[in-house]
Order: sequence, then structure tokens, then C-alpha cells
Amino acid sequence: MSNHKVKIPSVILAGDRSGGNSLARMFGIKNGVLVKIHGKTCIQRVLESLDNCGEISDMTIVGLNEESSQLGNSLQKVTRNHNCIWLPPEAGPAASAAKAISARGDYPCLLTTGDHALLPSDTISEFLEAAGHITGDFIVGLVPYANVHKAFPESKRTLLKFPEGVFCGSNLFLVKSQKGVRVLEYWQKVEALRKKPWKISRYIGIRFLIGYILGSLTLEKALKTISSNAGAKLCHTVVSNPLAAIDIDSKADYDLAVHWLTNEN
Repeated sequence: MSNHKVKIPSVILAGDRSGGNSLARMFGIKNGVLVKIHGKTCIQRVLESLDNCGEISDMTIVGLNEESSQLGNSLQKVTRNHNCIWLPPEAGPAASAAKAISARGDYPCLLTTGDHALLPSDTISEFLEAAGHITGDFIVGLVPYANVHKAFPESKRTLLKFPEGVFCGSNLFLVKSQKGVRVLEYWQKVEALRKKPWKISRYIGIRFLIGYILGSLTLEKALKTISSNAGAKLCHTVVSNPLAAIDIDSKADYDLAVHWLTNEN
């Protein structure tokens, strides 16, 4: 993106689910974003990428407020440069994101996660450029699985399968308007029912789920259905870089990141 464009705020989700994750437990720490890879924590790498892309004005970190003293001088410097705000997490990621973005009230706002340690700064810029040209309230980045499989054939990712193609999430979202928060609020309700699939089917729509299971639900239809349910326009943009699909929340992801960074260096 061009330097004359207005910088936008960002929200970084850095709170673990209840019970933490296996990677944090393996290293004996409270939060997976504090795992170090080649001497830097995951969240430090994320914030440095946001800093280096040149598109971000302010950073709101949701979570880590009790552990901020562990982040180190270099990370503290990055956060000071961006008028960093620390907020405690809510019950889940969607609730945390909705509260943080609503509290800011500035749009558009970039949303990402603190375990996105391999996310390159130029990929952030490319996502913002593409999402900025889309008319919608909430833009989600999707990575073609073919790109991920080609780069990391052993990596196991959560797949979103549609007739148009198979995708992975990128943990890159652009909330373009206040209405966009409704998508997070909607997903918060779905998230709360994740252990009760029969209730999710009633909430999302049985046709939606059956269509997805049978492989007949198109990506366009899925986005329109969620948009209708949420009361906000949900759109997507393709993120080609396979690194955007890698979040570090397991031993396998950690090993992948160490291998990648070792080769890069």
C-alpha cells in the first residue's frame, strides 16, 4: 500500500482458551503466544510484522495483561511506538475481538492473532490492499490449500471445502464498519454452541450444514447465509502466501516454524 494512505488500528488476540494449549504446557508457560522461536516470542514476531508493514497506527492486545512484564524490552518498545492498549480477554476469541473493536470504535480495523508468528509484513499489506477494495462490512482472508500443501506437505490444517476450491483460514480479518462487529457477535453465539452441534444446526440452518457436508454449498452461498444471519455483509479475499495459514499452537506447528526460520536465516 502507498505511504500516503491513512494507517489503521489493529487488534491482536493473545488470550488462550480455558486450560491453555498443548504447546504452552510443553514449555511450562501460561500462554502459547509467549513461546519463543529463534529467540523471539510468537507475539513479538506478530507485532514486529505489523510494525514493519507500515500500515498500522495503534495496537490493542487482548490478553497477556498479567504477563506483559515477560515480553521484554524490544517488544515493549514496539508497543510504545504504537500507543498499545492492553485489554483482558473475554470468554472466547469472538467475544474478545468484538469487545476490543467496539471499544475502539475506529474503522476499518485489522484483526489477527498473537500466535501468527510466521506472518510476513508484505502479506499483511497485500491483504489490506485487497480487502480495502471490497465492498463489505467484514472481510476474511482465505488461503488456497493447494498453496499450503505445496509449501508444507506434512502440515495438517483445518480445511474449508467448497465447490470453488479448498481453503485454509489466514487469521487475517478486516472489520470495515461498525456493522462488521455483528459478524463477530454472531460467531460468538455459534462458538458457544460448539459442543452442541444439534443446536448449531438450528442456529445456522440445517440446509447450510447439509449442503456443506454434501459438498454442494458454495463459498458465495455460505458467505451470503452468514451475512443474512449476522445482519452484516461478510466477504472474502484470497491470500496467496501459505505462511498466512500457519498459526503456532501445536508441537507440529512449532517444529515447522523452527525449520522454516532456520532455512530462512
